[in-house]
Amino acid sequence: MIKRNFLKLIAGVAVFGPLSVEAEAQDGLGPFMPHEGGSISTAWTNAYGPDADSYMAFANVTNDSFDINYTSSRGMRAVRRLSVIDRQTARTLILGFNVKMPLVIPGTTTIGTSTAVLDELRSTGHAATTLVYDADMHSAPGAFTLIDDKGKFSITLDNTPTQVPVVHASGIFQNGSMVAKGDFYFLNNRNNPLLLQYSVAFTGEATPRTERFVRVIPGASERAAMEQALATVKKFTTYGIHFDFDKSSIQNESVPLIREMAATMQNNPLWTINITGYTDSTGDPGYNQKLSLARAQTLKAALVRLGVNSNRMTTVGGGETNPVAPNTSIEGRAKNRRVELARTDR
Repeated sequence: MIKRNFLKLIAGVAVFGPLSVEAEAQDGLGPFMPHEGGSISTAWTNAYGPDADSYMAFANVTNDSFDINYTSSRGMRAVRRLSVIDRQTARTLILGFNVKMPLVIPGTTTIGTSTAVLDELRSTGHAATTLVYDADMHSAPGAFTLIDDKGKFSITLDNTPTQVPVVHASGIFQNGSMVAKGDFYFLNNRNNPLLLQYSVAFTGEATPRTERFVRVIPGASERAAMEQALATVKKFTTYGIHFDFDKSSIQNESVPLIREMAATMQNNPLWTINITGYTDSTGDPGYNQKLSLARAQTLKAALVRLGVNSNRMTTVGGGETNPVAPNTSIEGRAKNRRVELARTDR
């Protein structure tokens, strides 16, 4: 994919007031700021099932607040509105989303901590914080302890691997007999201290709750990049087609991208393409191959409904073959769950 000039995205983007000198100096962080149409995909796992994916799209971005439209492959859909003031000062961090939670939860942050907590953590080595850890809003007070503030974290910005500065911390939180011990990586940016990765072990849960940012997608159409990639290297890989967990059904959040795919095909009537679905290596290889083929076929059917001739498309189930990353981590497995478009015309 052709790399966009991401620095230009800072101009005209609704952020939390003027960018600080520190933020301006950190090249490439503009797309990480919540902005209209921007989105984040994550991979996560817990004691209640195998790996899952989530997709968070920013909307209704103003100088005072913004919405996060959340969808997970396990079927959860929720919306949360965060205020700029809370992002600057709050000391309560909500882990996760649930439709039972209110739209607005004053005095809290999510998908990251606040400027006040990050500043205190970097300056003193400790920062008091409370975790909200379930849909019933149970909370556990505790603190972060600094491990390192000079590290780097690998994340994919659009389709480009990118290293960003992080603050690494441990944390211990307790509510009665329930104790949560965790490991946390925050984006080292006062304006936007996103929680890029965490793993928290809770009393009574066999598997730690682990979540990792996999991809940040700036709020711009993918059609130009898609057409450029297919026109030049004749191949385009997308992670923007979101399927329901362990199913071939496509989630509604993928509709805009599918429309762009259809428009790309209609703009290039001589092109024919092969659609290949891929999974990670979790489960039986034969089952994964069938699931990936069903997903490719579902995408083809959606494109046909938008006017693309069926004869211009073929489908393949790649299953867990041809991995693009090791299947030994949630990040690697998330990268392997993908759809590839390849031109077949000569």
